[in-house]
Amino acid sequence: MIKAKLVSLEKRLLPELPGFRVNGRLVFIAPIDLLIRGLHFEGSQYNDVSFHVTAFAMPLCVPTNHLYFNFGDRIRQKSGGDRWSLEMPNLVEELGAAIKLRALPFLSRVDSLLEFVEVAKSSPINQRTLEAIGFTLARAGRITQAIEIFDQLLTMVDTNVAWQRDLAEQVGALKSMLINSPSDAQEQLAAWEAETVQKLGLRDFWERA
Repeated sequence: MIKAKLVSLEKRLLPELPGFRVNGRLVFIAPIDLLIRGLHFEGSQYNDVSFHVTAFAMPLCVPTNHLYFNFGDRIRQKSGGDRWSLEMPNLVEELGAAIKLRALPFLSRVDSLLEFVEVAKSSPINQRTLEAIGFTLARAGRITQAIEIFDQLLTMVDTNVAWQRDLAEQVGALKSMLINSPSDAQEQLAAWEAETVQKLGLRDFWERA
């Protein structure tokens, strides 16, 4: 089964990645605090040998049931391709070198909430991008900036679409808290962090658990 093979590969790569831990197909910088930063290994649906690796960062204060890779990029081979194979003769050496060259510099640039915001700003601007930026600014205490982002987001929402309507309600409620009771907003964001960690199965690696 490719998942087991990928976990085995991840463990072979760990000696070259000090400070990282393995949890299933996720290799991440531990302990986790306000952000998850790491690598996700995803096998092909067509065979049991090919896979790709994505370096990513995501803020925990944005409610989610799963990992997402909006803020990151796939690790590519020297040829430019993003598909790796478990049958490559020098896989550990070549993938390890690519991770050091392409992933580690990116992950080192998102070492704080505000650094994440700067990276996120370079992503395509859509509702999800603005959601992540706004929630992260709010968590960092940048209330005025967060409200400006939320106002921009709310102009882009189509309330006829269920997920966008739900997002607008959540953003509107958080915006109101930021205006009327910033401490309550921080408590809510912290609660969402705890929920996200729990849903992702990462509580054992969470700095505040």
